[in-house]
Amino acid sequence: MELRNLIPGFPLSRGRVIGIAIVAVGAALLFVAFSAQSGINDIGATNDPALQHRLSTLENRRDVAVVTSIGFIFLGLFGIALLVEPSISALAAQSEMISVARMTNQVVRGFSIAGNSSYLPSKHGLSKERVFIIAAPGPATPPVAASDDLIFSPGKDGSSPGILIEPLGLRLLDSIEKELDIKIANSGLEAAEGSLQMLKHGLGMMKDFHFKEREDKTVLRVEYSGLLDACRAVRKENPDTCRQIGCIGCSCLLTAAARATGRFVNVEHVDNVKDTVVFTLSIRDW
Repeated sequence: MELRNLIPGFPLSRGRVIGIAIVAVGAALLFVAFSAQSGINDIGATNDPALQHRLSTLENRRDVAVVTSIGFIFLGLFGIALLVEPSISALAAQSEMISVARMTNQVVRGFSIAGNSSYLPSKHGLSKERVFIIAAPGPATPPVAASDDLIFSPGKDGSSPGILIEPLGLRLLDSIEKELDIKIANSGLEAAEGSLQMLKHGLGMMKDFHFKEREDKTVLRVEYSGLLDACRAVRKENPDTCRQIGCIGCSCLLTAAARATGRFVNVEHVDNVKDTVVFTLSIRDW
C-alpha cells in the first residue's frame, strides 16, 4: 500500500512526506530520551563510581535527545504547515486556469469565432495590449484602429469581423514588470524572454520557454511545470484554446512579444499534442 493511501482525503506530496519523516525522527529521539530516563530511575542514588559514570552518560544522552527531538518535531511540523499552503495555492491556480479557459471558450463559441488569435500592441488607439480573434479561419487582418472599449471589430475590408478582448496574461505581465522594475516595451524578444524567466524561477509556473527565429517565422515553445496538470486538462478538453485564447502563461508570453516588438503577433499554428506546446508566429508591422 502506498503511503499516500494511509490517510484518506489527505494527499501526501513529497514535501509533506519529508515533514512527516522529520517529525518521526523527533518522536524516535523522544523515545531514546524516555529510555535514558528509565535507566536513570532504575539506578537511583548510588555511591558506586561505575554506576555514577553510567548515570552521567544516561543524563547526557537524555538531555541531548530531548533538545534534538524538540528541534526535529518543530522543524517537521513547521515544514508540513509551510508546504500545505503552497499546495492549496497551486490547486486554486490550476482550478482557476481551467475555469477561465472554459469561460473564454464559451464566449468565443457564442460569437461564432473560429479564427486564430493575434496579439496587438498598445498603439492605434489602444492603451494596453489586446487579443484580436477573427471570425473565420485564414490570414488575420488587424483593424485599422481600435480603442480600449471596443469589443467587436471588422477587419480592414469590413468583411472579416472579430472580437477584441484583454489577454488573460496581461495582468501577470504587468505584475512582473512592476516586481522587477523593468520595462519590456520595445525591448525586443530576446530581452523580453530574459525578463520573463521569473515565470520559471520565481513563480514556478513553467518548466521552460523559448522564442526562436525560423526563416520568416517565430517559434515559441512552452512547457508548464507548476500548472502542467491544468495545461493538460485544458488541451484535452478544448485544444483550440491554445490558438484562440491562450491560458495565462502562454498569453503572458504572447502579450510580451507584442509589447516587446510593438508589432502585430499572429498565431498561425499551434502544435499542442505534447506537453511542449509549439506556437508558430507571424510578427509583422501594424
